[in-house]
Amino acid sequence: MRTTIELRDDLYTRITREYGKRKISDTINDILTKYFSSRRKDMFGADPWLKKADLSDLRDEHDRDI
Repeated sequence: MRTTIELRDDLYTRITREYGKRKISDTINDILTKYFSSRRKDMFGADPWLKKADLSDLRDEHDRDI
């Protein structure tokens, strides 16, 4: 798929210096692939501040003193 993106001047010069002008698309695709594949989603959603609950301290309904 073709699309147009605007890069900051410092990013453009760094990418072209390290990878060359012909490798800009490949470089950006590699960076985006690494970024999005490293973001892991668990069953609690994508919010990193949500932690898994510890179920060891939960009581059954028979444990209650009624």
